[in-house]
Amino acid sequence: MAEPISVAIPIAPKVDLTGLPKKFSGQFFKRWQQWMKIRLTMKGLLTVIQVPRPEPTDTNPRTAEIAQWTEKNQIGRGAILSALSNTLFDIYCSDSYTAKSLWDELDRKYNTEEQGLEKYSVSKFISND
Repeated sequence: MAEPISVAIPIAPKVDLTGLPKKFSGQFFKRWQQWMKIRLTMKGLLTVIQVPRPEPTDTNPRTAEIAQWTEKNQIGRGAILSALSNTLFDIYCSDSYTAKSLWDELDRKYNTEEQGLEKYSVSKFISND
């Protein structure tokens, strides 16, 4: 009778998702935005939402600087996209967005809407007195 064969199947390491922001679905933008700033800071990526892509000049091609920015941008962009709901991911996953332009677009769209809701709520509260 043949001996049984033992096969070791590698198991992916458990990923700790505690501390990650809930996926942004269009509500509570300021809270999500603060969580994302903390997350990007912890990964050393906050500059990708603050500083645009370095531009080469005739005297300085900035090749190494641009290569480093490109890598950090891809990681930062991925971090932002991974923290969006599936619906928002589908809207914003275009490669035409850099991490900064994606961040700025989300801020323009959702921070403005939240401010409008806050103003409406305050005025409604005041008028009910």
